[in-house]
Amino acid sequence: MSVRIATDGKIATITLDRPERMNAINPEMSRQLDEFWSDFDQDGNLHVAIITGAGRAFCAGRDLVRPDAHDDEINRAATSAARSSSHSRAGGNPSNATGLSSWGPDKTWKPVIAAINGWCLAGGFALALSCDLRIMSDTARIGSMAPRRGLLPGGGQVQRLARYVPFGKALELLLRANHLDANEAHRIGLANAVTTPEDLLPTAREWAEEIASNAPLAVRASKRAAYEGVLLQTGFAEGMMLESQLYSEIMVTEDAREGTAAFAEKRPAQFKGR
Repeated sequence: MSVRIATDGKIATITLDRPERMNAINPEMSRQLDEFWSDFDQDGNLHVAIITGAGRAFCAGRDLVRPDAHDDEINRAATSAARSSSHSRAGGNPSNATGLSSWGPDKTWKPVIAAINGWCLAGGFALALSCDLRIMSDTARIGSMAPRRGLLPGGGQVQRLARYVPFGKALELLLRANHLDANEAHRIGLANAVTTPEDLLPTAREWAEEIASNAPLAVRASKRAAYEGVLLQTGFAEGMMLESQLYSEIMVTEDAREGTAAFAEKRPAQFKGR
C-alpha cells in the first residue's frame, strides 16, 4: 500500500509512502486517500487526522512521469468541472467543490493537521493548504510549481493561498512558481509552527491530542463557522468553481502537455502559449 493509515485512540495518522517518487500521487494513492477521507468523516471514534510523508518529501504533487499522466490529468479536470457544475446546480457544501476534493481533507469538518516533513510542492502544496493546520520541519520547503509545468495551480492553491497570506506574497509564490523555507512560511502565517525533523510528528501528535480532548461537536462547529463565516461568504466557493473551470481549460493546452513531457524527460520545457 502506498498510503499507510494508523489509528491510535481518537487520532488517525496517514503517511504517504512512495519515498522513491517523493510521495507523488498516482491513481492508486488517490483512490486510497479518497476512501480514507470518506471513512474518517463517518467514523465516530476518530476526531483528528494527521497527514505526513515518508522519506524526504511530504508530497511532490501528482505523478507526472507516468506515460498516461497528462491524459489522466485531463480526465480528472473534466470530472472536476462536471462536479463543480453539479454542485452549483445542487447548492451543495462549498467545501466539497475543490479540484482536489476527490482526495483532500476538505471533505470533513473534523480537524486535519499537515505534518510537513520535506518537499511540499504543486498538488502536495494543495493538499497541505486544504488541511486546517500546518506544522513544518525546519528542513521543509513549500510552494506551487504549476506554471513551470505549463499548468494552473489547481486544487485550491490560488483561492486558499490568496486568502491565507498577504495578497502580494500569494502572487509572488504563484507567479514565480517558487517555494519557501519553513521559517518564511511561518513568518507569513502559512505554517502554524516550525520544529526540528525529530520533533515534527511528536508536535503534531501533541496538537492532535489537545484538539481531540475538546468537545468534538464544538470543534467541528468551530471549524465550520470559521470556514463558512470568513472564507466561503466572501466568494470562496465561486472562486473555487472558477479555478476548477480554468484548470480544465488549461489542461487541454499544448503547453500543459509539453510541461508534463519535459518534466518526465528531465529537460527544459518549450512553451508556445497555446
